[in-house]
Amino acid sequence: MTTGRWVFVTNGAGSHYQFAIALHEANMLEALVNSWYSKLDHPLMRGLSPLLPQTVMTILRKRHTPLLPHSKVVAYPHEFILGSMIRGLQPGADTRLGRRAGTLARERGAGILAANYYAHSAFTAHRDQKGKAYLMYTAHPQEYVKVLREEILLVPDARESLEQEPELEAKSKRFDELAEAPLMADLCIVPSSYVGRTLVENGVSADRIVVIPHGVDLDDFYPAPEPPADPFRVLFVGQLIQRKGLSYLLEAWKRLALPGAELVLVGRGPQDDNLLRQYAGQYRLTGSLNSRALMREMFQRCHLCVVPSLIEGFGMVYLESMASGTPVIGTVNSGAADVVTEGADGFVVQIRDIDALMEKIRWSYEHRKELTEMRAAARRKAESLTWSAVRSQIARSIREWEGRDFRPVARKAGMRD
Repeated sequence: MTTGRWVFVTNGAGSHYQFAIALHEANMLEALVNSWYSKLDHPLMRGLSPLLPQTVMTILRKRHTPLLPHSKVVAYPHEFILGSMIRGLQPGADTRLGRRAGTLARERGAGILAANYYAHSAFTAHRDQKGKAYLMYTAHPQEYVKVLREEILLVPDARESLEQEPELEAKSKRFDELAEAPLMADLCIVPSSYVGRTLVENGVSADRIVVIPHGVDLDDFYPAPEPPADPFRVLFVGQLIQRKGLSYLLEAWKRLALPGAELVLVGRGPQDDNLLRQYAGQYRLTGSLNSRALMREMFQRCHLCVVPSLIEGFGMVYLESMASGTPVIGTVNSGAADVVTEGADGFVVQIRDIDALMEKIRWSYEHRKELTEMRAAARRKAESLTWSAVRSQIARSIREWEGRDFRPVARKAGMRD
């Protein structure tokens, strides 16, 4: 598998373009194929930017990185409109974007690195050329279906939000494509050991998998000079839905009834209002915090961050919290086990384990001195997991695989039950 140059395809600004930046820094990036990308370093945009309102510039900056020259980006804005603004057309937009990237890579004699939702069409368009790398942000779709269907039976009141997850919404042909894509790849890059295990359980050889946890920006997230003041405050950050394990945290908090303590929910994206109503009075809801500065301040004001996700590729919130000096409680199904040292900078529990959540939260409530020591340890751990270090690992892993003469035999993935 020898290419030297790679086309990377993903929609949106996932991980803020870190994989594209990694390839560019290593002089390996042929192009980033994306839907909407703000080419703020283009001469035309440099002249136009001072005339635009700050609100517009804030939006544009979210789809741009100064670490990637505009000449390396091939964007298709109409796919952003079709895929992101018209619900129901997302799979088609993803397929077209992947196909464009695979064709571009084939025409330029480059390898193709594709994020999971674009991989099947990208690999198909790339045809039989060598150099197919698969970037898996989430667990294998079969694992998603298993966990989510179990959860619908366990918490039927959360059925509505659970059934809106892409893997359950996907039609049979689309689901089979998502399941087959990792079998088509020479190399699978995953953000956690948990994701890697779900690929192995669904037919991918372990020797094709490289685990590279995500990183964190230490300039955006850092501790306050002093530990947080009372009251004891526990923080949840994420979509307020059952896939994030929300009912288990709310139930644990209700049973604990800790005097003078506060549970703060910071929502990002969808929320399950029916579930939240059942625990009214148990929490304070802040709504979304749309800047990193506001999010950092929230981490700094809380003693503990708890996100007991049922299934997750990698919980970025864990590293953001730890970089801010706040210990975390995560689950084995969220990548927490790859970055958290049990009892030193946080805790890892099994999914759906209310008793374990209660035990760890109560311990933190009763051991403030030890928790303060854990804050320093959490920051030290985050300092070893910067995006710069992660980018070096990405480039190194791909270079090691480029020299291999390796071709997997794609198998037809099994249909979901």
